[in-house]
Amino acid sequence: MINSGRVPVVRLTQVFRQAQTSAIITAAHQINRGQYPTIEPISDNPVSDCIWHGGGHQPEHGVQAICELITDLLPGLGFNPVSDVQVLCPMTRGVIGTRNLNTVLQQLINPPSPSKVEINRGGNLLREGDRIIQLTNDYNREVFNGDLGIIQNIDTVEQEVAVQYGERTVVYDYADLNEIALAWCVTIHKSQGSEYPVVILPIYMQHYMMLTRNLFYTGLTRAKKLAIVVGAKKAISLAVRSTDDQRRYTRLQQRLLQAGLH
Repeated sequence: MINSGRVPVVRLTQVFRQAQTSAIITAAHQINRGQYPTIEPISDNPVSDCIWHGGGHQPEHGVQAICELITDLLPGLGFNPVSDVQVLCPMTRGVIGTRNLNTVLQQLINPPSPSKVEINRGGNLLREGDRIIQLTNDYNREVFNGDLGIIQNIDTVEQEVAVQYGERTVVYDYADLNEIALAWCVTIHKSQGSEYPVVILPIYMQHYMMLTRNLFYTGLTRAKKLAIVVGAKKAISLAVRSTDDQRRYTRLQQRLLQAGLH
């Protein structure tokens, strides 16, 4: 469509999510060019807003590294793990996937308490104080795919769950809880269009099928203030080298040009 010259084109060149001098932007441009990104190694006092934690070679080491970042480093830098930190993964499956990490992070960030009501629905444990994500567009409740909220109250008598989305409270019947899921960790795909103060991005060979340049770029640029890449250089290098471009032969350009002649 752009090459046809038949439709208006606007190019966005100014970055608003991060500061103009952000290392996140520099790394993102390098990734787009297929270059290994310049990322500051982890330390107790990082200078950059884009840092790398080797995280060991095994996914289990990555889970441990993420937990340590959330409990030790990030609070020391002034970030609140409950409200500021989002873990983004390439896939749902595996030790370093969203399913396992959500279970681990729920226990770490929002552990069981006598003061917190919890329910188990379809094998999924939901607890007051949990971060959740809306999985579908619900026009009746006016919540949409990808919206993040916090469970404020679980009423076991009325069988209702109240979720706070920004300034709004949305109530779900137990029967509708398949519309939401834990969101301490979400897939990079689900995060598209969103932004978070801090992003932790695990990149491991366990998810080699999904490690692409575009996915890496998308995950990294969701961070507003700090991005932390966790994983071995081999996996990061694979992500940078791999492209998921699939050429589509639609003849759209020729059709637009022909339409302009009539």
